[in-house]
Amino acid sequence: MSSPSSQREMEADGLVERTVYPSVPPKVEYALTDFGRSLEPVLEQMVRVGERYIAMQRKHNAVDTEN
Repeated sequence: MSSPSSQREMEADGLVERTVYPSVPPKVEYALTDFGRSLEPVLEQMVRVGERYIAMQRKHNAVDTEN
């Protein structure tokens, strides 16, 4: 979960839209905008790069512990 300030920043940047419901307790929902959804391929690629990097580091660390 992101902090409220991060959520507001994403809203200000046009990544998410915020809907406030007049209820008790207060209810707020965030949804991705079209622009936010357009970043999905970039984020997926970043995940793949991160996973490869972690695998590479684990392999490197395993070799170091064998020697």
